[in-house]
Amino acid sequence: MPDTLADRLRSLLASDVYTEKGRLRSDDQLVRERVVRGLGETTAAIRQLISRWRTDEVPPSTREQPFPPAEVMEPIRRAERLIRAIDDVASVVKGLPVLNTDKVWDRVRRVGLNDLLQFDWNLVGESDVLARDLGQVLALNEIDIPAIETRVRRIREIIGERQRFIEIS
Repeated sequence: MPDTLADRLRSLLASDVYTEKGRLRSDDQLVRERVVRGLGETTAAIRQLISRWRTDEVPPSTREQPFPPAEVMEPIRRAERLIRAIDDVASVVKGLPVLNTDKVWDRVRRVGLNDLLQFDWNLVGESDVLARDLGQVLALNEIDIPAIETRVRRIREIIGERQRFIEIS
């Protein structure tokens, strides 16, 4: 028997999600924490790559060359910009409004719960794939910056779509 989207999200979050009427708010918090965790793992992987790069590639300062060459420092600068972008998205996820428990959400629970599940599933999936992809990178200059930026942009789009859906419902 195939798993429903709710069953897959439940198993991914290791929690019994979207089953009881009063649990929608706490389930929303679980999803956010899972997304933020994936984004945090991503930035941790980038920071580790930066640290290795500094150790292996950045030459020590000398009297003749007190500053490292720009071409050696450029991957670090790009990676730090990427970290800031990911941290910004994590802040947006943390700051999403909490779902209310009024009559509007009674309607969401009855009608739009599957749609809300799909948004949450996409957020969790995107953040996990981002963390997995960066966990496989071995050197700072091997990071596919455009692909990561595209994935971060996709997370922002999902957040916007989710917010619009909640406002319309």
